Amino acid sequence: MPHVELPSGIRIRYDERGPRDGRPLVLAHGFSVGLEMWFPQMHVLSQQYRLICWDARGHGGSSAPAEVESYTMPALASDLRGLLEALDAADGAVVGGMSFGGQIVTQYAVDHPDDTYAVIVSDSTTRGSDSPPRPSRSFEEWAGDPGMEGCMRAMRERPDLTRALTTLDVPALLIVGMQDDMILSGFHGISNALPRRRVVYLDGCGHGTSGQRPREWNQAVLDFLRDVDAGAALGEDITL
Repeated sequence: MPHVELPSGIRIRYDERGPRDGRPLVLAHGFSVGLEMWFPQMHVLSQQYRLICWDARGHGGSSAPAEVESYTMPALASDLRGLLEALDAADGAVVGGMSFGGQIVTQYAVDHPDDTYAVIVSDSTTRGSDSPPRPSRSFEEWAGDPGMEGCMRAMRERPDLTRALTTLDVPALLIVGMQDDMILSGFHGISNALPRRRVVYLDGCGHGTSGQRPREWNQAVLDFLRDVDAGAALGEDITL
């Protein structure tokens, strides 16, 4: 797969498919996986959109800097910005992500609201004041892996964007599993903050809705983007 070398020295692996003149739709994967997690979405979404999937730093075929301190959520969002600029896809992009990737694209939308057409946040929420206490160290299974330790650090220490989201005038789709105990307890942090959002609850799903019910996940994304294009009002909660 191709790579982009960013000015920061970070090398990002990506996959691009669909019409070159279509609206960019970029998807950021979850923690400890890679862009291949989006295989169930690639064919369907690339029919209408210029679909770009990528490996975050520390994952897959992208760079994994040795300095754990270099992994922050703003840095990961900056990597995404650099990738989209290198591909001439930053203007008017739809940015989406799952869990860890949802945190990246939420940061990206806050940092670059004028260039973000819409945001899709799946299986993720803000850090909120009622979040569980942050662990003091990395999980032992990842010890010695700077990419995994660094990205866990980025998640633990990410800025709380709850207040910033209240002024984000960007259409947002939130997708969450109705059995996702990890996310639902704090889900109100993001669902109540965003002024222009649609929430889709997928029944029968825990964490990882895009893989557990891909057909419904894909259709929820297509329906949302169709309604955004049409200028339809948002704000509803939908259960599928």
